[in-house]
Amino acid sequence: MAQRDEAPDPEDSAHTVASLWALRACELLCVFMFATALPWQQPALWFSIIASMGVLRWWHVNRPAFRALPKTQRRRVYRIYMWVLMSFVGSSCWFLYVPDNVPILAVLMSYLLGNATLIAVRLTGDVVRTTIALCLAVLPTSIRLIVDGLHGNPLLVMMGIGGLLMTVTMIFLSRAQEIGVMRQVEQRRRAEAAANTLAALGLAKSRFFAAVSHDLRQPVHAIGLYLSPLARLADSTQDRAALRAVEGISQSWRALDDLLSQVLDLTRMDSGVVRAELRPTEIAPLVDSLVRQHSAVAEAAGVRIVSLVRREAYAMADGLMLVRVLSNLMDNAIKFSPHGTTVLVALRAGRTHWRLQVRDAGVGIATEGQARIFEEFVQMDNDARDRRQGLGLGLAIARRLALLMNGDITVRSALGQGTCMTVALPRAHAPSDAELVPPIEQDVSSMPGALLPMDGSPLPAMPFASQRVLLVEDDSLVAEATREQLTTWGLEVLHVETATEALKQASFGEVAICDVRLPHAASGLDLALTLQERGHKVLLISGETHAPLREAAARHRLPLLIKPVSGAQLLGALQSL
Repeated sequence: MAQRDEAPDPEDSAHTVASLWALRACELLCVFMFATALPWQQPALWFSIIASMGVLRWWHVNRPAFRALPKTQRRRVYRIYMWVLMSFVGSSCWFLYVPDNVPILAVLMSYLLGNATLIAVRLTGDVVRTTIALCLAVLPTSIRLIVDGLHGNPLLVMMGIGGLLMTVTMIFLSRAQEIGVMRQVEQRRRAEAAANTLAALGLAKSRFFAAVSHDLRQPVHAIGLYLSPLARLADSTQDRAALRAVEGISQSWRALDDLLSQVLDLTRMDSGVVRAELRPTEIAPLVDSLVRQHSAVAEAAGVRIVSLVRREAYAMADGLMLVRVLSNLMDNAIKFSPHGTTVLVALRAGRTHWRLQVRDAGVGIATEGQARIFEEFVQMDNDARDRRQGLGLGLAIARRLALLMNGDITVRSALGQGTCMTVALPRAHAPSDAELVPPIEQDVSSMPGALLPMDGSPLPAMPFASQRVLLVEDDSLVAEATREQLTTWGLEVLHVETATEALKQASFGEVAICDVRLPHAASGLDLALTLQERGHKVLLISGETHAPLREAAARHRLPLLIKPVSGAQLLGALQSL
């Protein structure tokens, strides 16, 4: 019964003006036909009763008040109307019956069987309503035909028996169709339940990765902060074994951070957490910024970078995502370009898209490998799994980011002839002054920072405008590592764990370091804005990488470091304050 209640009522959408007048036209045609063999008042009275009942039913069931009734009440009314109407249709065994006139009786039987077919089709899903309606409409005339035929007219008997058999057949077909409808309803219910389960799973997965991204970065962040004093200690003792150990830990820390960041980013994109903030974005400033940032690496590799990107070319893109995509492509182009060659960044115009190309003169990619380079952990020339050559996730992430921006990345290459990676992005009109946003610069924390130079110089003499720092961090390990690092630089540190404690101690110093995620669902960004209003210079540190946080920090001119943060990055950020 629960499944039946879930199925839509077969008559909820059947009462249209077209169906009303089509049925009345067929009944009026019957009146004209039977008026040739009967007094016209008799079929006219029959038509008046049928038409009045049909119009009354159509008017009643189309009223908003009726459609607002519960389904069980609507079904009850539908059944009553149908059974009363079919009773009048079945009364044709008296109103339209012409004894011994076989042609007219055949027409009558055809009309009734047509009605029966319409009922069986129209009422699929309610076998009780269908069965009673069929019996009321067809059985009276069929029985009269059989009774009259027994007096010497076997043709009438066969017509009556045919009506009975058709009625029984339609009842069974109606039952079979009802079972089919119930199965479809059950399948739809299961599909909806599965979809809801998947949606809930996706939401839980999104929340999990939002939390785990922060929690996994915390210990990696603490390791990075502890590395700097460890490196200075090893350098001061000139212990070769200690220096090798520190270097090994440093390389492992960088590899762990790189793997953690890319895997988390990839998983967050697959789970639907990442959303592109699409707006008209000028391409040339982003490319110019990236060329400057990669120039040192390119110079060290003996590679020249040339940019041929026109001004005033706008794409509908997310600035941060586009920076990451292009940065990855330029890194690869520089890495695989021979000494003395050129990496070209060019912009081509299409009718609906811009094609931003990054070309190199490297060894190229074989045709059979070009489809695989966008898969996770696939590297064409790194069978030994040398981590220094990357992890094989960069292009996978880049393509997902391009797809999130309604674009794509394609590759054109041949062995020995270099590679051309093309980013296609939808074209956009230049934004109005109100829509302009500051250009997106690549975050300095997108890669692990270098360790502090191990030259034995006395770091406590570092010049800071303020010597007192308010540290807001709820993780004890990270807090202790940060406090130790700041103390070695000659700073006085007051550590608090919550936003409430931070506001109580807001008079301590002029500089604050705030974690974005704080206990009791407090927001480090809101706390930073409050402290900023009270005259503090605030440095935000977060283990979360989503674009809205970065944009909010940039909008309020709050420097933001993404965990894990090395001592060098922390030192540089504090000095910039």
